[in-house]
Amino acid sequence: MSDKIDVLLATGRVTVEHDNEFRSFRHHTTLLTTLLEATGRFRVRVLEEFRGVGDELLDRFDVVLVMYEGRDDYVSVAEGFGDTTNAALFRFVRDKGRGMLWFHGSAVQEPEWGWPDEFDRMRGATMSRTLGLRPRPQAEVTVRTRAGHPISDGVVPEWNVVNDDLLTGAALDPGAQVLLTVFDDVETYQRAGWPLAHTPVEIPPEGLEGLPGMNTDQPLAWANEWGAGRCVTLTIGHDWDTFRKIPFMTLLCRGVEWAATGTVTLGPPERTGEARWRVWPYYAGDPSRFDRRPR
Repeated sequence: MSDKIDVLLATGRVTVEHDNEFRSFRHHTTLLTTLLEATGRFRVRVLEEFRGVGDELLDRFDVVLVMYEGRDDYVSVAEGFGDTTNAALFRFVRDKGRGMLWFHGSAVQEPEWGWPDEFDRMRGATMSRTLGLRPRPQAEVTVRTRAGHPISDGVVPEWNVVNDDLLTGAALDPGAQVLLTVFDDVETYQRAGWPLAHTPVEIPPEGLEGLPGMNTDQPLAWANEWGAGRCVTLTIGHDWDTFRKIPFMTLLCRGVEWAATGTVTLGPPERTGEARWRVWPYYAGDPSRFDRRPR
């Protein structure tokens, strides 16, 4: 029997940020598939239409990686998975003890959109503009790893991302365990002339300083146990450069493994020895095609 973890990468309707003339969401699915399978731990299958999926398909997998937004742009109302898929996912995680990883913007579910509240409790967080959720100005920014969970233990405490979409203002449940944070400093907003036209945000009368959570550490990734299963939310990953960051690779691969099994066996990718020849993804994969030794 194979010891690989079976991953369903569930995508479909995504915003113009990810589904545009460059079809960047397909590049994302390629990056995610390549990264996960390079570890030798996962077997990934991509499904580009997730609405209506039921138990018969889900039961073939150990974990679902969600890259589905259900809307066309930042201000639109999102379309959900549908009643059949909702119920199947709840059984998949809560009752059958399997896992989900919510990637990037897929975790945003405003209450007025009609998604079941169980999804928020599954993720261990509510992500709503009315509670202060906002896209931080794009820039080079230092993020901080929070140790104390198998996913994040041993990952460097500070590292940088460039030009990624960082969503701050998530309201976490008490049981959720933070893996990654950013300090949401008002100076960055002031320099950027924020908010941007395509991501309107209501500014309070006292100005940017009055935004909820401003000048505090904000969660960017967290883990949560729900019923018999597990969920991880990783909100960064919009920019392709992020995928080249060793801490990001480590958190994502470990997050999928932990969501699927409840344990972590994967270390960070290797960058020494023959691994220094690889441009990406740094995990071993199948190096046989590079073997130049005499037969």
